[in-house]
Amino acid sequence: MADIQHQAKRAIQELLEQYGNEIYQYVLYTLGDRGLAEDAVQEIFLRALEAWPRFEHRSSPRTWLWAIARHYVRDMIRKKRRARNQAEVLLDHVADRPCDDRSLDRIELESALHNLPVSYREVVILRVIQDSPVREVAELLGWSEVRVRVTLHRAIKKLQKDFVEADERRPNPREGRESGWTSSTYRKG
Repeated sequence: MADIQHQAKRAIQELLEQYGNEIYQYVLYTLGDRGLAEDAVQEIFLRALEAWPRFEHRSSPRTWLWAIARHYVRDMIRKKRRARNQAEVLLDHVADRPCDDRSLDRIELESALHNLPVSYREVVILRVIQDSPVREVAELLGWSEVRVRVTLHRAIKKLQKDFVEADERRPNPREGRESGWTSSTYRKG
């Protein structure tokens, strides 16, 4: 029995060294909180350690570990509905306008990511943020490559739509001046 536990600890330690950062990034981008992400990664690897003796090696250890991570994170999302961390990388994919005010773009992106369905978020994180190949994303999610591409396309379109809507709601200073607003209208009080 002790030998099995030792083998499990050793196997999970190797997985942690190989995929710990990757899993951490996924959890961080999904939950948007470093403390939660660190706790979640610890819990994911503890669950993997407990489940190792039942792992049947029908998939790669990486795929198996990702399944544990995905299930754990989905459970956390259902329970907590946490705000999302900003992902600068996505701004290049979603914002059609020049990014003069990065802080507004980041706030809008955080909100838009938070409003995406979980499956869209997973594909965006794996494919865009972590820059994983489509084949790899498909394997990790247990999907076909076509489903990954279609889901990513839909996610990007939804993010673009959300950014356009946010632009339309944002006041334009030029419009304010044309409608009678001037700097003299505003007085410091």
